Amino acid sequence: MLIDLSFDDAATAANIPSTSQVKFETQFTKPDFVPGIRGLAWRSDGFSSWLSTSLKLSPNAGFTIEGWVALESLPSDIEAPVNSLRPAALMQQATTDTGFDIFVDSYGRWGFRVSTAAGNRQVNAPEPFPVGTWAHIAATFDPAAGAAILYLDGREVGRVATGAGKALRPASVSFQVARSWRDATLGIFRVNGVNGAFDDVRVSVGARSPDTIRIDASAATPPVTRSLVVPATRFADDLQRPVFHAMPSANWTNEPHGLIRRGGEWHMFYQRTPNGPYKTEMHWGHMASRDLVDWTYLPDALWPTLQTPEFGFDMKGIWSGDVVTGPRGVAYAFYTSVNHSPIYNPGISVAISADRDLRTWRKRGPVIDAKGLRDFRDPYVWQEDNEWRMFVGAAMPGKGGGIAYYRCADIDDIKCWKKQPRIAPFDKMDVGSDIWEMPVFEALGQGKHILVANPIGGAVTKYGDPTTRAVYWIGRWDGKTFQPDDLRPHMLDVLPGHLSPTVDRDAQGNLVGIGIVDERRSTEAQKRAGWAHTFGLPRIWRLLPDGKTLGQSPLPALETLRNPAQAISQTLNGGGADRPAGDLGRSTEIIVDVGSGEQIAPYGVFLAASADGREITRLVYDPAKMTLTLDKSRSTLGTDDEGPKIITGAYDATAFGPPRKFHVFVDHSVVDIFINDAAAASFRIYPTQKDSTRFGVIGGAGPATVQAWALRPAKFTADLAPDG
Repeated sequence: MLIDLSFDDAATAANIPSTSQVKFETQFTKPDFVPGIRGLAWRSDGFSSWLSTSLKLSPNAGFTIEGWVALESLPSDIEAPVNSLRPAALMQQATTDTGFDIFVDSYGRWGFRVSTAAGNRQVNAPEPFPVGTWAHIAATFDPAAGAAILYLDGREVGRVATGAGKALRPASVSFQVARSWRDATLGIFRVNGVNGAFDDVRVSVGARSPDTIRIDASAATPPVTRSLVVPATRFADDLQRPVFHAMPSANWTNEPHGLIRRGGEWHMFYQRTPNGPYKTEMHWGHMASRDLVDWTYLPDALWPTLQTPEFGFDMKGIWSGDVVTGPRGVAYAFYTSVNHSPIYNPGISVAISADRDLRTWRKRGPVIDAKGLRDFRDPYVWQEDNEWRMFVGAAMPGKGGGIAYYRCADIDDIKCWKKQPRIAPFDKMDVGSDIWEMPVFEALGQGKHILVANPIGGAVTKYGDPTTRAVYWIGRWDGKTFQPDDLRPHMLDVLPGHLSPTVDRDAQGNLVGIGIVDERRSTEAQKRAGWAHTFGLPRIWRLLPDGKTLGQSPLPALETLRNPAQAISQTLNGGGADRPAGDLGRSTEIIVDVGSGEQIAPYGVFLAASADGREITRLVYDPAKMTLTLDKSRSTLGTDDEGPKIITGAYDATAFGPPRKFHVFVDHSVVDIFINDAAAASFRIYPTQKDSTRFGVIGGAGPATVQAWALRPAKFTADLAPDG
């Protein structure tokens, strides 16, 4: 045996021959090891990790490569036509024209390439590589017989003639697992890594017989779920990673969408790159929860696929959309699909699932193109008067953002969607954007509807004025037109930092929204972290008594996170600049009530303060100006955070009432705040000191009552096997 990697002893890799030097590459503190087919397996992270060791193959002796592989997802690549892709390698020792490579690309096409004296020869498997399950792979090369053979789970899946007597052209490089011999790069990221687990990787002299390979493949029937869970040790020392906010287990996420309650369980889908903290070839991630507090990770619902050898209608990415339950309990996922052709690019496509837990989906294909619009994305679907309706965020003809409107009598008929006339004067409602994203449209009672959108592009920028954020209008809807009470948009949050909510109703009919709280730190910092973005806490939406303003309050179920043994209840007397209240760690819920007395001077709360005062975040309301200011000028001693340090937003004291109750959730680098259970904001901070955990009251004319709790981490479990 030339190489025998069992990983059963992760510290010393005891089964590796002493003459070999195996190197585990990772940007994290130590390599990930997880339950394997027996004992331990090595877990790659998808972008920074691989292993390498020396290997010397005889040109004329032939060889066999074997191993167990469990992929959480197919590898990523840049968004390019198929002929420009650079596949990942499960195992390889190769250059352009030497060695061998067992490869797999982002569409699951995989095979075995061997370089011989007669040139490169390649075996292509007829079916995509399996995801979410352990697979035994093997490849043999027999120069005497002139054959290269590829096996999956003990079965031959392909072979190619290499020419009798044509020797191997060995590669003078190391043998590597989970890294391609040629990188695909996107900015600072290597994007064609492998996100999965490996066990019993072996290279031996000579081409082993089919019977021997079949015996090896049948030697174990391992479960997969625990093997694909990201170990908690990967982020154990990360001071910025939230612990009770919903988010993927690792790597990159963006908008949540398609929130739907089904059979007493919530399902939420979200934008995802499963292989690294970068954005390419979007997937739909999938999480489920009974209470929107504790979550289960499920296999990705949708990812780019091909319908022909070179084309797929969503081959460039599965972008945001919505999920609804149609006739006979079938779920319909409408999503934005993009590709590399003029056909349905972009398009709105649909997939269906009859599963109670929405685990498996069947794509039906595109249903709408962007005809008559400059661009569009992000469908929102509902049923009204026995007919299906769809809003899609759009770049309207001419300029500016808005909404495209479609109707359909039979949701199962993919050709039934018909474009409708413009529903509102978007040119008077827009904020100078190029396109609106992630629309939401729901009834609020009192004959009113809310339209939420996220204008981007044009004059709108992440840190500019206007800034990228969610806005809304409240008005009346007659099925054909939406008449806003005020053409000027309202800000969903009093401060920017939270956007793109997804909504559905709970069992009591309450409207619940969850958005994204995006990163405010550099791409380099996101790469070092190994993850990017988090979701906001779930909020209850309601129409305030004025009939024209949205009120938001925290989901009551969040109270289950409280640790009563670590709590503070006290009254802070007197005024003063800062009144310290306590320290309950990096995951805290704080309720400050300043009373109903008149306040003249600015007042508020401070958070995430260090003992030496070098780190502190301040949130202050100015009664004279009716503004809320987030002061992040001393939030962090680090140099990775981006954007303005002082952020001020208008506060509608008439609608929300003068700030009396500040309800704050601090979770490492993310903060959610609710004022009077009506106004809301979520934002990011990045304190670097371990003791930046103190909080208290700023100013105030009289006594302030403080209640606070340390919060437990949310429970995140995983059920990643595709078939349950």
